[in-house]
Amino acid sequence: MVWASIPVDPDADTAREWAINELAKSEYTRAGSNWLEAFWQWLMDLFEGVGRVGGNIGSLGVPGMLLFVVLGIALVAVVVWIVVGPLRRSRRSRSDAEVFGGDERDSSALASAADEAAAAGDWTTALVHLYRAMVRHLDERGSIDIYAGMTAHEAAVLASRALPRVADGIATDADAFDDARYGRRATTEDDFRHAVSTFAAIRSAAKRRVVST
Repeated sequence: MVWASIPVDPDADTAREWAINELAKSEYTRAGSNWLEAFWQWLMDLFEGVGRVGGNIGSLGVPGMLLFVVLGIALVAVVVWIVVGPLRRSRRSRSDAEVFGGDERDSSALASAADEAAAAGDWTTALVHLYRAMVRHLDERGSIDIYAGMTAHEAAVLASRALPRVADGIATDADAFDDARYGRRATTEDDFRHAVSTFAAIRSAAKRRVVST
């Protein structure tokens, strides 16, 4: 935990350095949003004012200095909560792609769309459609129950419980689906062919529903 390594009594310069170093990290500067830029400027102006106050705070004695330290720590905590928390939550929310994203087609239609995209050499679209097809097929046959907002990996976990023999395959396909949806890397023909193999294994598996106890 980051706070475990923070000194108990940072001075104004130290507190300012903490916030600057945190906000200067690449994940924040890459955000490029107007509100973040405005907040950055506001924060710099605020710390400039804190620094000027800190230069004269010694005249207030020990109680005044303690108050200044507490306010400094509180300010850093607010900065981290306002800026760091939402951005990290945003990264977490982007780590898994929702499977269907409003696509209501049945497994046959999705599989056909995947074949068409593959014939055109569009492996990214082909993989996305095929993964959706296999998840929809699992729902149609009663092996899993899909729900709104289900992610690729959540679907893979449910499929693995229902059909353990495809666990490794569908987990790999879930990773490839997320990569395809967010452009983390180029989807290859091998990725698509792997999903084709997984789908074939799913369709050939025994049709039964696993009842949770």
